[in-house]
Amino acid sequence: MVSSDVTAEIRMAVLGEWVPPQLASVLALQRAEEPDTHVALAGWTDPGRAPELPGDSFDFALSATEWQWPGWICEPLWHDTLAVAMTKRSHLLAYREVPCQEVLKQSVICSQSTAHEPWRMTAQRVFDGMLQEREQTVATFDVAMTLVGAGYGIAIAPAARLTGYLHRGVAVRPLAGAPTIVMAYLLRRIASLSDTQARFARRARLVS
Repeated sequence: MVSSDVTAEIRMAVLGEWVPPQLASVLALQRAEEPDTHVALAGWTDPGRAPELPGDSFDFALSATEWQWPGWICEPLWHDTLAVAMTKRSHLLAYREVPCQEVLKQSVICSQSTAHEPWRMTAQRVFDGMLQEREQTVATFDVAMTLVGAGYGIAIAPAARLTGYLHRGVAVRPLAGAPTIVMAYLLRRIASLSDTQARFARRARLVS
C-alpha cells in the first residue's frame, strides 16, 4: 500500500530515449532501504525539444543532456568514457583500444535522436572535427546499432550505452585516448529537499 504522505513518494522523470543502467541499481537500493517509499517514473522522449518546466509534476529528472531550468540544479551524476561499437566479425577487435585513425577509416553510423547529447560534441573534438566526414545518420540509436551489428559500420557512444546491445551481434572496445564524459545528470529544485528526497539523491550519488 502506497503512503499518501508526499514525503514518502519520489517522482522522477527520465528525459530522452535511453535509461542509464545505474537507475535500476538506485531503485533497488531505494526499495531495499525504504520499502514504504513509492518511486514513480515518468518519461520524456522528444529528443529535439527541451522538456517544459515541470512545475510540481516531479521531484527529480535524469537526463543525458545538461538542461538549464530556472530554479533547478543540474549536477553531473554518472560518468563514462567513449567506446566503439562494431560487428562481432570486425577486424577492429584486434585492438584492445581502437585508435582514432582506425575509426576514421570506417563508416560511422550515428543517430538523430542523440544529436543534442553532449558526448556527441566531445567525440567531434576528439577527432578534430574530422568525424563528420565519415558519418551517416539514421533516425534512432536502436536503428544505428542494428546496422552496426549487421556490419554496415561502427558507432561511437558512451560505453554503458553500448553494453545493452552485446546480445545483438555487437562488440565493444574502448576508444583510445577518449576523455571521461558525463553520462547522466540529476536535476532537482534549488529549494531544500525533504528528508526522503535527500536520501534518494544520496543513494543516486553512491551508485557508479
